[in-house]
Amino acid sequence: MASNDVVATPPEPLTVRYNRKVHTLRLLAIVALCGMCLIIPFAAEGPREQSWLFACVLMAAAFAWAIVTTFRINDRSPQVQVDTNGLFVREWHCGTIPWDNIRFIGHSSQVRRGIIASITRTRRKPYLLFQLAELPEVRPQTAPPLSWFQFLRAEFAIQEPILQQYGLDTSVNEILAAIQAQLDHWQEGKPSEDETDASSHPS
Repeated sequence: MASNDVVATPPEPLTVRYNRKVHTLRLLAIVALCGMCLIIPFAAEGPREQSWLFACVLMAAAFAWAIVTTFRINDRSPQVQVDTNGLFVREWHCGTIPWDNIRFIGHSSQVRRGIIASITRTRRKPYLLFQLAELPEVRPQTAPPLSWFQFLRAEFAIQEPILQQYGLDTSVNEILAAIQAQLDHWQEGKPSEDETDASSHPS
């Protein structure tokens, strides 16, 4: 443990990005799904027009999903950043959360969620669940009208902040270890109660 006169060396920051392999496999699955949609009009019984309409709707949804996945394959910007300033999670759209705003972090293997939360917010394990002292302000990063959808999605997500491992290039166990190291360093750098009292009541 560092003395009061020596500043401890901060832990190495952790930067997490999208996992290209995972999203490439997802893209291949989407392409395969589009191919299966083309079979629907020829295999379905009934009016051919309705079968084609149904197939086109499915293909349009799959095409939109494929575009998002392609962007993620090429996107090398940080999705999670753990450093001395705090925790940044891109999908929360609220900037960096300072360490003094984090009350609790739970691993999905040890967290029991409520029935309503489990139904309304489906989460793929493993993940980390956070409890914040104060909910941060959501700041959309796109222009209207996309920013409206982004704001609603982020505002809903920040009520129960969760960091999922799926699609990222780093496991939640490694992220949790990096967070704990930064929290320990932050705690060491905080002034003790005696120092705080001395500064507020000078002799």
